[in-house]
Amino acid sequence: MLIWGRYEATGTMNAGGMSEAHECQDVRLHRKVILKTLRKPQEQRRLDDERKALLKLRSNHVVQLLDVIEFEHLGTKYPCLVLEHIDGTNLAEGQFKPDADYLSVIWQIAKGLAEIHEQGVVHRDIKPDNVRRDNEGVVKIIDFGLSREIGVDNETKSALGYFPYMAPELLTKPPITFTTQADVFAFGVLALSISEKGLPEWCRTRASVVPPANLATDHVPALDDRIKDTLRRCLYPNPSDRPNMADVLADIEKVLLRDRHRARVVIGGKISEIHAGSRTASPSISVGGNVSSMVRIEYTGDDFVVRRIVGNVRANNKLLSAGDILPLTCVLAFQYNNTYYYYATFDTSNPEFMA
Repeated sequence: MLIWGRYEATGTMNAGGMSEAHECQDVRLHRKVILKTLRKPQEQRRLDDERKALLKLRSNHVVQLLDVIEFEHLGTKYPCLVLEHIDGTNLAEGQFKPDADYLSVIWQIAKGLAEIHEQGVVHRDIKPDNVRRDNEGVVKIIDFGLSREIGVDNETKSALGYFPYMAPELLTKPPITFTTQADVFAFGVLALSISEKGLPEWCRTRASVVPPANLATDHVPALDDRIKDTLRRCLYPNPSDRPNMADVLADIEKVLLRDRHRARVVIGGKISEIHAGSRTASPSISVGGNVSSMVRIEYTGDDFVVRRIVGNVRANNKLLSAGDILPLTCVLAFQYNNTYYYYATFDTSNPEFMA
């Protein structure tokens, strides 16, 4: 029997607390899909919330909504969502050593959440079971049954979810208003829990309102300090003190892209390149054999930093001084003869982390 004239059930089904996911074959496009329906008709709102959220989202790291259909069984009509089939497994607590593979996974989750939040959607149920990794290593966020839109329906009379991953604001007396920062808290717990030590005891018990200052340091000591500090801030009890997901994503990218940038300064036909293998350069202008103006640039692995200035040098018309970070692309102006300027280009590669 074909459902909706095109979907043939394969017999594989997974049941959750409120929903059922049936694997089907799309006989028109010759691909596997998932038909998701609710186990209890009174929970129809959950399916509507998921549909509304997924219609707004287009991300490589979010499950894709393909169709919305309805089928009848024993006289009862069942609305359902047709979702992409992700051939892989859900994440699990204690799954990863804190290595490059782990960083790739949390980067992809952060990327997906940042793009979800950009569309004004809160997932509200981020946990390992709701993040799936396919057989090629691509990570996708799934199960938007509790999702809401900011400014539309981001209030609730009762909080649902798995306690260790629920932000403190979701556990207050109703009515409860929440923001995307609830997902930031859950991301912090998730990033710690999928590391090899599993779910931290503080997340399990919340014995104190404020997480221990050394929680991330003790739980994932091998991680870069920047990421450990970011995860610590994700768990702050006050939502406004947490970073947003775009900032979390940027911090992870900083670590992933460290030592991968290359800069080039072209001045007077001379090319200076700055990168991990050659970290400094000192482009300059000389008059009569004497240096009129010079800037010494050092690549720290993250940024291109001005270390020393002789005379006056400007970047995009801003006077530089020691300690300044150069824009990734700018025009350097070297002053000579107290009046005139000699112009040079400063360009950097823009490496991206792809998964």
